[in-house]
Amino acid sequence: MAELKKSLGTLRLTFYGVGTIVGAGIYTVIGAAAGQARNDLWLSFIFAAIAASFSALSYAELSSTFPNAGAEFIFVRKAFPKIDIPSFLTGWTIAFHSSATIAAVLLAFSGYLNVFLDLPALLFSYSALILLTLISITGIKKSSTVNIIMVSIQLLGLLLLIVLGLNSTGAPDKEFFIIDSFSGTIAATATLFFVYTGFEHMAALGSEVKNPGKTIPRAFLLTMLITTIIYLFISFTVLNISDASELAKVNSPLSLAASNLNSWLPIVLAVAALFATANAAFSGIISISRLLFGMASVGELPAFMKKTNAQKVPWASTLVVLAAVAGFLLLGNIKLVAGMSSLGALLVFIAVNIALIVLRFKSPEEKRPFKVPLSIGKMPILPILAILISLALVIQYEWQVYAAFAGAIVVGVVLDYFLDRTTKKVDPEEEKDLFKH
Repeated sequence: MAELKKSLGTLRLTFYGVGTIVGAGIYTVIGAAAGQARNDLWLSFIFAAIAASFSALSYAELSSTFPNAGAEFIFVRKAFPKIDIPSFLTGWTIAFHSSATIAAVLLAFSGYLNVFLDLPALLFSYSALILLTLISITGIKKSSTVNIIMVSIQLLGLLLLIVLGLNSTGAPDKEFFIIDSFSGTIAATATLFFVYTGFEHMAALGSEVKNPGKTIPRAFLLTMLITTIIYLFISFTVLNISDASELAKVNSPLSLAASNLNSWLPIVLAVAALFATANAAFSGIISISRLLFGMASVGELPAFMKKTNAQKVPWASTLVVLAAVAGFLLLGNIKLVAGMSSLGALLVFIAVNIALIVLRFKSPEEKRPFKVPLSIGKMPILPILAILISLALVIQYEWQVYAAFAGAIVVGVVLDYFLDRTTKKVDPEEEKDLFKH
């Protein structure tokens, strides 16, 4: 099997994770959450971080144990080697919801760019998609350098808002930390949970990480810590300089908050938002192409998707991602596309946590560089909590989202049946030579 080049250390992988999580979501979702939690917004961020961290820890254990391009697909495949439909549908769901995610953030990117240039939104979206795809094919090291630059710019915009906001009003007083409404805090937690999704894309880069046993868990934990600190400072700042109910009424809450400080900061945040949305799309293109590469490597997708270039980048699967995202862009509805993305992420989290529990019982002798803490015998506690949290959040969508996802699952089942008849698959019990770790 073609191998991918190992070029990512802790710094680059952490930047990738931070850039994926602190993406477009914080520029929009924080307004709705502020309307729900009001002054308790900071506590909702902490609750959401804890909830997301349960699944992040499961990812850290599995991706350091099986550092493969297939990520979640491989985890489920290892847990259920005798039947291939669970792993295939896991991979299919990830490809579906992540392509939807990329399309949603590219549509948001076009919206931010329309502030500066009045041209058709789809023209911006397709141009950005093609450019980001071409950059991703140049090699993971160059791609991660571009990622670091974009992350630095988007974080600089947030840092300016924090510094200028707290400098203008000072730190929050003691009354700020008194809980007003616990029900509102919990409602906002559900809203903000999706701001933390994105860490799962780090797992797809396992084949390109140096010393994955140590680097991957370290990068996961650093990513969750850094993003939570950033979000807490942002929550303190926006509530210090603006009213929560006003933030809930607009689609660009950070720009509204910034307008209370001066006239140029909203423009800076609009530029930062451009880089945030572009980087979220860029990170998605990279991670999903690796997932498809991993699935093709074991015969679950056509063999041509295993092709790599001189830089050991899976260019064929990258072009497949481009085609899928191009299709989702035609929908043009950010809310519908984003809903499909969020539902898919939750279903995948459930599958990954189930896989971890099964593998703890099935393969207790497996070398695990990192283990999720808190277990009763072989039974890990935190993955069970992660499953319950994900199930509680799965029921919040409109019927159109469920209908679209059901259609995608049917297509996936038909595709798996067709590939069973036309593609030579690798036996999961005999794939150790394919995926050394």
